[in-house]
Amino acid sequence: MISDRQKLILKAIVEEYISTNEPVGSKLLTNKPYLNFSSATIRYDMQYLEETGYLEKTHTSSGRVPSELGYRFYVDNLLTRDEEVKLIYQNIDKILDNKYATKEAAILEVINFVARVTGTYIAVVGSNACYAKVKKMEIVPLNDRDALLLIVTNSGVVRSQRINVPKDFKMEDLLRIMSMFDVAMYDQSIFEIRNILEKEAGKPRIREIVDYRDDILNFMIKGFASFLNNECYKSSMTPLFAQPEFKDYQVMQRFIGAVDKTEVSNLVYNNKKGLQIKLGHENEDLGLADCAIVSIPYYLDLNEYGTIVAVGPLRMNYRLVVPILEYLANSLPKLYK
Repeated sequence: MISDRQKLILKAIVEEYISTNEPVGSKLLTNKPYLNFSSATIRYDMQYLEETGYLEKTHTSSGRVPSELGYRFYVDNLLTRDEEVKLIYQNIDKILDNKYATKEAAILEVINFVARVTGTYIAVVGSNACYAKVKKMEIVPLNDRDALLLIVTNSGVVRSQRINVPKDFKMEDLLRIMSMFDVAMYDQSIFEIRNILEKEAGKPRIREIVDYRDDILNFMIKGFASFLNNECYKSSMTPLFAQPEFKDYQVMQRFIGAVDKTEVSNLVYNNKKGLQIKLGHENEDLGLADCAIVSIPYYLDLNEYGTIVAVGPLRMNYRLVVPILEYLANSLPKLYK
């Protein structure tokens, strides 16, 4: 158990270290107006916090740095939101409200913006819509060979996938088939698409159109495949690698290796309960024991949700990252409407 005064000192050390990446000494703390204690008292409390595992002493300085336990106590009990983050919200709104941008382009732009601002790696794992009900299906021709496949779900979400029409297959025939599938799929779950497609494709009225060819069935299944898997959008890694911790080549290699071998969706721990922060060795099974992972769900309706994840060093600016991710979680759903 640590006292209220020691909590203040721990909070000051964590936030100063996040800001400067330099070990924090008692002399610096005595200059902070909200730590109106004697230098002897602060030194005593720093020693106590070190002995109880919340702080660590470096070999190169007399100052202290937060331990993993110290970060955990900080994010669970001492974290406050940075007021200046409200200026960043305006930039997020500007990106997401651009009516000329596609959903995909807007998500990529906003996560790269957030990555630059926070010095982290950002990913958005799209909603798993397997159990959403289909209310409308439609093919929108773009030219003779390309079309846009649209599904509108019961939550009002519009999902789209660009498709290439098979060679020697007429667009008008595809539109006729889609109108038939639209009736069959109405109020069925996206999870059931494959079975319904196979059943419908075997009916004489459709067989007459496709002249007993099986490629139409494979084509339609391939076109719908994206709806059965989570979308995943990833930011550039450059802002993360600009952090001092990632100047260590081995740390960088471990991160790249972990991301290469691990689906980003695995980083979010099937998060649908709210904000989660995993620190250091809590991520060891992912190969990210040097990192902090912050994740939060965004809801399209009660059953349909996606997840936003930020990966950074333990020295992540949580006062900035947490409110930005919370704001993004509230803002992203409008892109799906």
